[in-house]
Amino acid sequence: MKRTYCILLALAISPLGAGCGDEAAGDGGQVATLPCYPADLALADGDPDALYEASDIPRFDFRLHEETWAALRENARDEEYVEAQACYRGSSVGLVGLRFKGGYGTLEMCYEEREELPCPKLSMKVRFDEYVDEQRFYRQKRLNFHAMMRDPTKIHERITYDLYRDMGVVAPRSAWATLHVNGEPLGLFAMVEDIDGRFTKNRFPEDPDGQLYKAAWPVAEDDDYYAGKLETNEDMASHERFIAFAEDLASAEGADRLAALSAWTDVAELQRYMAVDDAILNFDGITTFYVGEDGSAENHNFFFYEEPESGTFRLVPWDLDNTLSWLSFQYFGEVPHWTETPAACPADFAVYQGKELVRAPGCDVLFGALGQDLEGYRSAVRELLDGPFGEGRLEEQVDRYAGLIRAAVSEDPHGPGLTTWMADVATLKRDLSQMRGRMRGLLGDEEPGD
Repeated sequence: MKRTYCILLALAISPLGAGCGDEAAGDGGQVATLPCYPADLALADGDPDALYEASDIPRFDFRLHEETWAALRENARDEEYVEAQACYRGSSVGLVGLRFKGGYGTLEMCYEEREELPCPKLSMKVRFDEYVDEQRFYRQKRLNFHAMMRDPTKIHERITYDLYRDMGVVAPRSAWATLHVNGEPLGLFAMVEDIDGRFTKNRFPEDPDGQLYKAAWPVAEDDDYYAGKLETNEDMASHERFIAFAEDLASAEGADRLAALSAWTDVAELQRYMAVDDAILNFDGITTFYVGEDGSAENHNFFFYEEPESGTFRLVPWDLDNTLSWLSFQYFGEVPHWTETPAACPADFAVYQGKELVRAPGCDVLFGALGQDLEGYRSAVRELLDGPFGEGRLEEQVDRYAGLIRAAVSEDPHGPGLTTWMADVATLKRDLSQMRGRMRGLLGDEEPGD
């Protein structure tokens, strides 16, 4: 009777239902997971640090009409939100917007086979105020769940974002969660903080209301380029500073380029950013300029934040599952390091076994400017090797995080399986010494990879 009463009450509360536990008998005796009831009002204003530093793996449940779920999967590339009731650790969060997310390397490539959902696990995004104004979850408007398709260890994002922060570079927080939709387990996901206006207010409290750009690089001199990449202040933004930044870099020559870069950025912070970027083998980040059919070249997986008072542009890393892979990095072995400028620019190189072309980063004006102070970069590399990337420290983190997610990996219906995953984790630990050797080689201390 108690179960029946709870179900009736739940159905009366919401057209999607609001349930009272894990599972209940549905039509025809089939088992269906009902949304959670009652709501936990404390979730809205919870401490985000507690969310990302939890000592276990939380479970999120989403319930939506079956036809809506089917349509969402069929049209995943549209990246449009649908209504879903959300639950966290058995308590109701409320009505939220739910959609798939990704770029060419995930959504587009998955759907090239023209199947309904050829990749069994795709990244998802939740927007808590899509249908309920001012609704929050741990003070956040949005939350990302990354499928970690390019990360066999399921650890990369947590470790790499930690490294950036340890080196004084602003970066999002990351942890893990398991997802269920209508009772169906989707498996283990990386839970990653969204980079939005809430993020900038938290990370830049003394200069919080500036403009945030996704994958905008100081190379264009027209408004449309920057407007298309703006994430905040869309109704009142001016891109004059970003254009001036690009113009100053383009017009400066030789050592003057470093002075131009210093006028718009914190060069020491950029050097620390590049030390981490190099150490984690981020071959799909800011140094990789993919060449398009029209001959233009663009990089991605980063944000630029423009501080309104100081006018300084701050770089924020993004999407780091495709890192910390010594094997994958070998596909980029012919591309010169960003500190090296080819004799003739632009200079393009084949990668991914000839499937893509990328432009040498040393041909880019920003990297050309940053390369004027190699000693500052080397100092940042030494700081990294003596500190957060030092011998034994990352190995300890890998062991700790692997212990945390081991059970979730073993239960993931779309995962690699425990034996394969354990072998991949062991490979990562072995490869860390090669990564350190490569960084020491960049300092001239030994040959890369020794």
